[in-house]
Amino acid sequence: MIRSARHSRKTLTDAVQEELRQAIFSGTYTPGSQLPTEAELGVMLGASRTVVREALRILEEDGLIFRRHGVGTFVREHQILKNLNINYGITEMIQLAGLEPGTKHVAVNQTPADGEIAEQLQVPLETPIIQIERVRTADGKPVVYSLDAFAETLLRGATFDPNQLLSESVYKILETQFGHTIEYGVARILPARAPAAIAKHLDLEPDAMVLYLVQTDYSALDEPLLYSREYHLPDAFDFMIWRRGPNKLGSLIPTNK
Repeated sequence: MIRSARHSRKTLTDAVQEELRQAIFSGTYTPGSQLPTEAELGVMLGASRTVVREALRILEEDGLIFRRHGVGTFVREHQILKNLNINYGITEMIQLAGLEPGTKHVAVNQTPADGEIAEQLQVPLETPIIQIERVRTADGKPVVYSLDAFAETLLRGATFDPNQLLSESVYKILETQFGHTIEYGVARILPARAPAAIAKHLDLEPDAMVLYLVQTDYSALDEPLLYSREYHLPDAFDFMIWRRGPNKLGSLIPTNK
């Protein structure tokens, strides 16, 4: 079920597209299913058809839906989609593929910041870090091994309950419990060979090829909050990047005056 977006503090278009996005992630609209008409969505969401149309355009650009002229709008059916333009979590992308997300292994430890983590989080070496190790599953099959790291100071002296990670994302926990909102992330994706311990977690042979995604997430003030390293099973994911056309290039190149 989707709710009216009128009482959101965001723009109505943002609120509408996020409500529809959540309805897709939660299974209200499953892969391959048809969405209600623009008029019906407008009534359900308390928005005009113009706002609904713009929200649907955003979701289409993000690869979540597609339109058939004269027929309607449908949720895409595909592999597990990781759209690098959208900063959502592994649980949501597994749900979007119509699969059941799960966690096979979770561990939360305090560790001193090494050179890599210190550089990404912009903290001194040996700074106390909370590191979260997880193995994520889709329909019971291991598909992602992840390491998330953040400075212990973000907890404001409180403790971090690992059991929360079975039902909530790190993003949500940091925001709702500790007041740290992720505004954007900068990611890289590389081919890599899985170290033996990680290959074992993913039921792979040692040194098997995986997709290695590293990302640093920032606050609205450009403060690095979270550093993530993810090893993705390569045949389980469809990574997508939305790229502007070449006609946009001119606006990105400075001109001499």
